[in-house]
Parts: sequence; C-alpha cells; structure tokens
Amino acid sequence: MNKLLEPCILLAERAGDAIMAIYKNGDIGKEQKLDDTPVTKADLAANDVLVAGLEALAPNIPIMSEETPIPALADRQHWQRYWLLDPMDGTGEFILESGDFAVNIALIENNQPVLGVIHWPTKGVTYFASADNGAFKRKNGSDKQIFVASPDNLTVAVSRRQKIEAVSQYLNAQFTTVALGSCSLKACIVAEGKADCFLRIGPTGEWDTGASQIIVEQAGGSITDAEFNPLTYNQRESTENPDFIVMGHPDWEWQKMINPH
Repeated sequence: MNKLLEPCILLAERAGDAIMAIYKNGDIGKEQKLDDTPVTKADLAANDVLVAGLEALAPNIPIMSEETPIPALADRQHWQRYWLLDPMDGTGEFILESGDFAVNIALIENNQPVLGVIHWPTKGVTYFASADNGAFKRKNGSDKQIFVASPDNLTVAVSRRQKIEAVSQYLNAQFTTVALGSCSLKACIVAEGKADCFLRIGPTGEWDTGASQIIVEQAGGSITDAEFNPLTYNQRESTENPDFIVMGHPDWEWQKMINPH
C-alpha cells in the first residue's frame, strides 16, 4: 500500500498542475454532460494525467473515473481492487474561481476504500491516508498527522452558497459554520479538526467519497449515509451516492444530533 501512496500523491499534484494551467489561462471550455452537470477542459486534462499515470503505475488495476464511461455492474462487480477517481471535485467552484476544488484518488479493495489522496491545487496542500497508517496533511513538503477534533462547540462545514436554514433543519443542536466549496475538501477539514461534521443532501457519485472516507476514518471520524448505514462501492448498477454525513469525533451523539429526514 505504501508503495502506491507516494506515486499517487505525485500524480495528484501533476493533475493539479494541469488544472491550474487552465485555471490561470481562463479558457476553461465549459460544457454540460448528459446528467446536466458541468465539465471543463480542466476536468478532462486532470483525468488524462491520472489515467495515464495509474495505468503505468499498476497496469493490472482497473480504473473507474467520473470522466470516463462507467462499465456495467456485470463487467466490474468482480473487481477485487480498483482505482476510483474524481479528477476535479468542485467543478462548479472552478468555474466560479473560488479556488475550492480538489483532485481525488482512491484505491478500493473488497468494496472499501483503503487508500486516499486529495490534493488542493490552489493551496498546495495534500491530504492522504491508507488503511491502518493514519491520516496526514502535506504542506510545503512537510507531513503532519491529522485527527478529528474533540467535542467542544459544534462546527459544521457548509457550502459557500448554502443558507444556514438549509442546514439547521437537520441538526438538533446549536452550531457555528465554516464555508468551503468541494465535498472532499469539506470532509478533509473535518478530518483535520477544523469542523465537526458535514451533511451532504443532494446528488453525488461514489468518487466523491472514496478518498474522503479513508482519510476521515484514519483521522478518527466516519462517513455514513443519512440513515447511518455504511456507504457502498461498486455494488450497484448506479454509482450515485445516497445523501451522506461526514462525522468527526465518535464521542458526539451523532444519531441524536442529526436528523436528515
């Protein structure tokens, strides 16, 4: 696992460089996909970097990416190990030039994330984790192990344009907020203790949580669906996630505090 981790970090950084070249150029080539979500030149450029790099690194491990056609379940359900990619999580934030977008690489083994890398190109920050090895944040070449925060005053990570009322209806507690763009980056600030939870109500794909899940878990937190059931990977024809919750320290009484439905 550790032999794969450093090459994945380097690949995520290279994909981030490809994104930033387009970000600074301004010619983003925005289009709408068939599911009515946006895609840009940067999404596709990052995907090209990741797919080529991972095929060279581990030719026998299949790849599932948001930006490539997803095989039918019958063709992939027997995969014991595969890469799960979101080449640029936060395409909408990229278009709005908020800077809150990230490269996501996850390795899924026996239907569970076992390695995750999330690179934040505009900040030069990378979060990473692998099973039983802890979660870390790399900045300026220095690695620091990260942990979820101990229970104190509840802080909730929210989207920049999310209204507080939209969050408060699901929480049976007083809270403050911290605003950030992409799903995976909000999960990362829970992992490093800058927020305590994040509620995602709305459509996402399995690639939005793969890398986040192992990082949050190795930092001491958890990610479940809105009914507190485990998320699944590569077990359904659809790769769409249910609503999900990123939770920090287990000493919070999450099932009493959160009522998404």
